[in-house]
Amino acid sequence: MNMNRFDFIKQIFLSGAAALVAKHAVAGAQERRKEIYLNSLYIAGFQYYNGPELEKLLKENDKLTLQRQAENPHDYFAVEIFYKSQKLGYLPRTDNKIIARMMDQGERLKAKIGSIAPDAHPFSRVKVRVYLEKG
Repeated sequence: MNMNRFDFIKQIFLSGAAALVAKHAVAGAQERRKEIYLNSLYIAGFQYYNGPELEKLLKENDKLTLQRQAENPHDYFAVEIFYKSQKLGYLPRTDNKIIARMMDQGERLKAKIGSIAPDAHPFSRVKVRVYLEKG
């Protein structure tokens, strides 16, 4: 009978240890995936695309998609910004070169809405934060 108690206690201890190890493994995986802040930029061309129609739906921290547009005849380093499948505009030409080169090298970049100022001039209405995703 004592052996069964010992086995029972051992099983409880090992189950707890396994749960603890699993918890730390998940936390470790989350820690390895890091966002490295790169820049905050206003959306260029916001008023010429779907920005004005979508503005009321946009919220801070909404996820955005960046898409490289190297074939753009006006800007070889063009990077488009999308909310879901709707184009909001571009990263400004004055600040897009490094981000475009990173995208060309296969780096995983992500973007979020940083702030929205509905009464501001269209060029400075929506600010985007760009991050490099590592891990």
